[in-house]
Amino acid sequence: MNLPVEVIDAVRAQRCVVFVGTRAAFEAAELAESPYPDAKTLAKDLGWKKPKLVPGQRPKPAMASVEEGAALYESANGRAALLRFLQEQVGAGDLAPTAAHAGVLKHFPLIFTTAQDDLLERAAAAAGVRLDVLARGDRLPDADPSRRVLVKLRGGFERPDSLVLTPADFEARPLPVDLKKQLRTLVRNQVILFVGYRPDEEEFERLFGELSDAYGGELPRCHLASAQGPIDDYLWQKWVWRGLLLFTADPVECLNALEGQVP
Repeated sequence: MNLPVEVIDAVRAQRCVVFVGTRAAFEAAELAESPYPDAKTLAKDLGWKKPKLVPGQRPKPAMASVEEGAALYESANGRAALLRFLQEQVGAGDLAPTAAHAGVLKHFPLIFTTAQDDLLERAAAAAGVRLDVLARGDRLPDADPSRRVLVKLRGGFERPDSLVLTPADFEARPLPVDLKKQLRTLVRNQVILFVGYRPDEEEFERLFGELSDAYGGELPRCHLASAQGPIDDYLWQKWVWRGLLLFTADPVECLNALEGQVP
């Protein structure tokens, strides 16, 4: 794996912002040989079903919707049952943080995540790192090299009221105007690295859309370390046209490569 030079240089200059996805927890489960659902499995377990093909319609890659599945599960069983189910499935309470979580905390003062587990918080506690945890509606603090800031864009199970799970949740709790302004400045002035995502999953599609909305148009060049497997030509072309530079790397592989370049 060749880590992009632009990312290496930006990390050295402390001009790189990282976004961490749930595939980091998926990898932690793989390393522990513990069950952990991918997005498609989780969506189906929640009740999502692949839309039926309309006669005469050309088939195209289907993207499983965890958000729609969560809405269906909530409608059938209630919000409390949905939270219990998701925490059991993806809360990662029985998993240990990986070298990727430790590496993210070492190299990035500002960390955004769409994961709802607490692996980064536990990695910080284990390393004795001061970590300020913010929710979706919080304003970013001024930069301080003595601490790390983690922004949980979809909330966390430790604060059930902060969780953003369904399409209705996203509609009711859009990114605040102040945070969007701050994100616009970050995207303009920093190099953006996505780790722990797949380009064929709703989690990344939603995040990229929210960042594009905050920026006010297509994002400038960003880098995605695509986790757990190769990228097909359709996805490659789709995202390259949107300004995303992709390379294949699981979170641990990506952060280990970065450690080799920026010790």
